[in-house]
Amino acid sequence: MSVSDSSGRNGSRRMFLAAGAVAAAAALAVHDEVPAAAATADGDDPHVAVDVKRIGAKGDGRTDDTVAFQRALDLAAAVRGRVVVPAGAYLIDSVSVPMLVKVQGLGSDISRYGSGTSGGVNLRHVPTSAAPMMIVSGPGTTLEGLTLQGNGSAAPLLRVDNGFESRLDRVHLANVAGTALLAQRVNNAFWSDVFINNCGTESDAAMVVKSPPPEMSMTNSNTFTCVDLTIEGSPGPALDLGWGAASEYFVEFVRLVALHVEALQTGASPEAVVRIGNVRQVEFVSPFVYGGGGPLIEHRQARPRGVVLEGGVRVIGGALLGVDPAKATANDCLVRLSAGDDFALVGTRLGRFTGAAVSVEQSYGANVMIDPTVRVQLPKGGVALRDARPARTLPVWRWPGGVTTASAVEVGGHLVAGRIAAPSAAPLAAAAMGSARVVVDGSDMAGSVRFTPGSAAKAGPQVRLTFATAFAVPPTVVLTALSAAAARCRPYVSVTKDHVDVCVVEPLAADQRGEIVFGYQIVG
Repeated sequence: MSVSDSSGRNGSRRMFLAAGAVAAAAALAVHDEVPAAAATADGDDPHVAVDVKRIGAKGDGRTDDTVAFQRALDLAAAVRGRVVVPAGAYLIDSVSVPMLVKVQGLGSDISRYGSGTSGGVNLRHVPTSAAPMMIVSGPGTTLEGLTLQGNGSAAPLLRVDNGFESRLDRVHLANVAGTALLAQRVNNAFWSDVFINNCGTESDAAMVVKSPPPEMSMTNSNTFTCVDLTIEGSPGPALDLGWGAASEYFVEFVRLVALHVEALQTGASPEAVVRIGNVRQVEFVSPFVYGGGGPLIEHRQARPRGVVLEGGVRVIGGALLGVDPAKATANDCLVRLSAGDDFALVGTRLGRFTGAAVSVEQSYGANVMIDPTVRVQLPKGGVALRDARPARTLPVWRWPGGVTTASAVEVGGHLVAGRIAAPSAAPLAAAAMGSARVVVDGSDMAGSVRFTPGSAAKAGPQVRLTFATAFAVPPTVVLTALSAAAARCRPYVSVTKDHVDVCVVEPLAADQRGEIVFGYQIVG
């Protein structure tokens, strides 16, 4: 009787498995007497966690765990579950993370310090692999609490082919002689605490964000936010955003909050540390970028898109700091604007350079704005702005706030004439100057005028300055006496949209006459 009962219980157990127990749940919590490899996916249980060690991964740093990892990912995908990875060192060639799967490391978040039970989760690339170690191939994926190590391979550690609504949290990538993180499509994505260390080459950025190539038939990368992105130890560029000439090199609506980049200070390449190419609306909020052998930020648009809000790079707060002069020759410039349009610095601090804090090349567009809250620590012989654009056609910013523009601008409700052309000057009858000449030095905005009245001079208009360009309404003109004779004659002005007449109340006696010199300031 007891034998029959035992046989019945075993038979029931076999029938239960044959009915389709949840495979991934079995992989995590299956009884010891039921081999995990025998489980099959059911897909009905939403509370599934697949433990990679329960289905064959060793985590000893020597055994190739690629097959076990991919099987765990596929089992989790069947039930929209998650893969849990206990602390250890896992040797991986290349695996694909399907849609709606979460990969969660269970070890310490500070996983780069060891591979034991307290050292976190280390995924080590097979040294001979030419394929990315992890490929995110579907939307809604999450990677959390993982460290990915190059381990001798130069292939990317992480390639995001479809990062729609993806999440990265506490992910560390290290030791790749090439690009460690290649994001080919990120949309509506939010990443945080991503750390890239000792990656990249003199020409290849440690992290690249672009759009998919045409053959992938996917939308471009857009609406991407990353908080606390840290990139350290790059010998060349650390971060590329849409940097390149092909159509796939375009990103839009990118926001990087608290970006922290420390490039090498000695032996670094002359490439920019952060390279921005074909972009639309990119914001760096409170960044800290430091070191490097070239500019810290460069904007070079190689392929215009012809869209609304094209361009649009904003650096808000933070600090851009060149190399320590005790270690290497300081950077020539910190921001280089090579091609494109629409760049702004707001409240940023800049220091440690030899030439210019901001260098604007000849072909860059008109929209360059350096907010008055920007602070530049000027070195001896250095300048805040080096601007090679045509001065008479484009705005020019001069530290710490003198602004000249090629067209009228409105400040505080007043129209300010930002004109460079000089007014013409002519004597009027009351000055009795005869053939004597009026000399004007300046522009429609400001300057000085000088003349010597004749012996028959009388009160009233003395000279007329005719504006190079007429104002929409008569401007306000302020005169300042710059000679003793000018101070004694009690001057005033008569202004129209086209000209200003310099007038005097009291003509001076013959023995008091001399050169009359006035400075003028015009606010339209």
